[in-house]
Amino acid sequence: MTTTGPGRVGGLLETAGEGSRRRARNLQLNEIHVVRFVPGTSPLHRMWAGTKLVALGLLSIALLVWPSWKSIGIVGALVLVAFLAARLPRGISPRLPWWLGGVVAAGAVLALVSGGRPEAHLGSLRLGLGGLGNFMRFSMVGVDVLASAALLGWTTPLADLSPALGRLLGPLRHFRVPVDELVGAIALSIRCLPLLLEEARVLRAARRARRPASPRSFKELGDESVEVVFGALANAIRRAREIAEAIEARGGVPTVAPETHPFARVDALALVISAMAVAAMAVLR
Repeated sequence: MTTTGPGRVGGLLETAGEGSRRRARNLQLNEIHVVRFVPGTSPLHRMWAGTKLVALGLLSIALLVWPSWKSIGIVGALVLVAFLAARLPRGISPRLPWWLGGVVAAGAVLALVSGGRPEAHLGSLRLGLGGLGNFMRFSMVGVDVLASAALLGWTTPLADLSPALGRLLGPLRHFRVPVDELVGAIALSIRCLPLLLEEARVLRAARRARRPASPRSFKELGDESVEVVFGALANAIRRAREIAEAIEARGGVPTVAPETHPFARVDALALVISAMAVAAMAVLR
C-alpha cells in the first residue's frame, strides 16, 4: 500500500490551485466582450472619450461614403496600430458562435450566384465574381466598424461616455434639442446591453438544460430560437419598465454630469491622424 506524505499532499494542492487560477484567468478573458472596460495606462486609455467618439464617427462615415478596398485597408491599419498601442491582452476578443461562419458562407454563395461583372461560367452556371467582391468588401467594412467600436469599449469606461456626449452635443441645446434626454437614453442603452446579453445567455442555458437527449429536427431548433428571442424581448421590456419607473421616482432624467477630462496632446494627435486618414480615403477612393 502506497502512502502519501505531507509534502506530496502540499504539492498536489499547490498544483490544483495553480490549475484553478489558470482556468479562472482564461475564463475571465473569454468573458470579456465589446462593452467591458479593460483597465490600462496606454495613451488610448488616457485619451478623452469624446476624441475617440469623434474619430470613430469620422472613420465610419468615411467608410460608408468611400467603401473601397483602400479605405478598408487604411481603417484596418489604424485599428491594428491602436490595438497594439493600447496593450490589450490577446485573448480579449470574444469567441464567435459556430453558426456565424455558416451565415457568412451562405451569404457569399448567394452573392456569387446573383451575378455581377466580371462573371465566370461553370458549365451552365453563371458565377458573378463582381457580386462576391462586393459582398466581401461590405463585410470587411462591417468588420472595421465593429472592431473600432470594440476598441472604444475596451479602452473607455462607460461612465466617461455620458459627459463626453453631453459636451459634444451641447451646442444643440441652442436649437432646443433635448440633449439630456438623448444622452441619458444612449447611456442607458449602453449600460443595459451587458445585462441583456447575460439574460440571453441564461435563457439559452436554461433551454439547453431542458433539451431532450434525442436528436431534434430543424423545426424544433427554429422553435427553440424563437422562444429564446421572445423570452429575451420580454425580459428587455420588463427591465425597461423597471428603469422607467425608477427614473420617474427620482424626478425624471438627470442632467448630464459636467465634463472634467482635459483635452491633451494625445487627443489632438488622434484627431489629426483621423483627419489625415479620411483625406487619404477621399483621395484614394
